[in-house]
Amino acid sequence: MIRRSLVCAAVALLVGACARAPAPPAPPQTVRTVAVFPPNNRTGDELVVAGGTLLEKYAFHTERVTVGDVLAAEARRQLDGDGLVVVAPDVVDAAVADYRPQTAETAARQAARAHIDAAVLFIEIRRWEPDAPFNPSSIIVALSVTLIDPADGRVLWSAERPTRPVATQGAVNPGAADIVAAAKVIQELLAPFAQPRSLPHPPP
Repeated sequence: MIRRSLVCAAVALLVGACARAPAPPAPPQTVRTVAVFPPNNRTGDELVVAGGTLLEKYAFHTERVTVGDVLAAEARRQLDGDGLVVVAPDVVDAAVADYRPQTAETAARQAARAHIDAAVLFIEIRRWEPDAPFNPSSIIVALSVTLIDPADGRVLWSAERPTRPVATQGAVNPGAADIVAAAKVIQELLAPFAQPRSLPHPPP
């Protein structure tokens, strides 16, 4: 009986190891310009971020900031740092003024109508759950990211982060924990964009 239990435990460990999410695939090298659209929050919670001065580095022009706002700002910051051209947030805001898209396909159509000549990055928040109401040490997160061409609706790249915790030790309040977690998951998901990007050869 003991031996059987040990074998079962070993099998469970192997299955768990195999179930780890693979690294996100590399995005197309041809993508040079990206428009980060507002993320779709599917959690059922507003995910409002509290923290006052903690949000100053993002220069939000609103008193009500959500996790989606922080994720989008982090995505713009990282893509810009990776050498891509990032469409200004006010251009995207104008494109979604009448309706915030809930799918990547809708975001692509809105970008096309607004004549935004850039690949659309669409983030979907599937789970965002702190492990404690005050001073959380981790946040359980599940996200998906889609890069879509507004010209023809073709998905250029996608990645998923399955449900698992993000460590936020050291965060002094829930708002700080949200910001720490957002930065970590965006860095993880968009890491493939940091690869060296070959420039097209000039015509002879």
